[in-house]
Amino acid sequence: MKSLRNRDGLLKEIFDLTLSFQLKYPEIYENLLETPLFLTYKNKDISKKEFLNYREFLKAQFEILEATKANTRLIVL
Repeated sequence: MKSLRNRDGLLKEIFDLTLSFQLKYPEIYENLLETPLFLTYKNKDISKKEFLNYREFLKAQFEILEATKANTRLIVL
């Protein structure tokens, strides 16, 4: 049961990250290769490691965008 909760939590994190992209950076969201609406563990071609890597990729990209946005604001002011 714990494994199922971990999987659900991972999918929720991916969903939340992609939702953040959609709300704050819609131009970037449109270019994401996949969205959590189509990612499930039932797809045997996608491993847990790939989900973890995708989550980390999304986190890193979001952090870069946020840092760039913050630096741009400082320059403009």
